[in-house]
Amino acid sequence: MKVVYSTLRLALKGCPLLKVESVQTQTINPDLLPVTPKNYRIQRKADYAFSFHRNAPHVSDIYDKLYLAGLGDRISQTMDANTKRLALFSGIEVKQENGGKDEALAQLAIWLAAGLENVRRLGELGQKRQYLAEELRPTVGWTVIGHDWHMYIAYRANQNGRDTLVSASI
Repeated sequence: MKVVYSTLRLALKGCPLLKVESVQTQTINPDLLPVTPKNYRIQRKADYAFSFHRNAPHVSDIYDKLYLAGLGDRISQTMDANTKRLALFSGIEVKQENGGKDEALAQLAIWLAAGLENVRRLGELGQKRQYLAEELRPTVGWTVIGHDWHMYIAYRANQNGRDTLVSASI
C-alpha cells in the first residue's frame, strides 16, 4: 500500500494542480451510494483518490465560488470533515497480490458511482435544472492487485428507464 501511495505522489511531483488523498478510512455519504433492487445501500471504501489542490491558481476561484454558494463543506462524496471540502475525482483500490480482484473492483465501482452521483447533484445545483446521468463525463479508476495495475472507466447510463453504472476494463 505504501509503495502505491509513494508511486502516486512521485507521479504528481511538480504538478501543483493535483494531490493524492488517502480515503481509506472515510465513509461515503450514504445518500450518494448505489441502491440495490431491494433498496439496500452498499457501503464500500476506496484507498486513494485525486483532488484538485485548493491553492492552485486554476482551481482556487472554483473553491471560493462553491464556498460562497454554501457548498464549501460538501464538495466530495465523503463525510470526512476535511476531505468533504475537496474536489475529489478518480479512485484507486489496492489489494495484496493474493487479494480479491473482484472485491477490489466492487469497492472501486461503488466509490466511482458515488463520485458520479455527487457530480450530478452539484451540476443540478449549479444549473438549477435536472442533470441527467447521460450528461456526466466518464471517470477513471484503478485497481492495484500486487504489482498489477488495472484501469477502468465508469460512466452512468439509462437502460430501459433505469439508471445504471457501467464499468469497463481498459
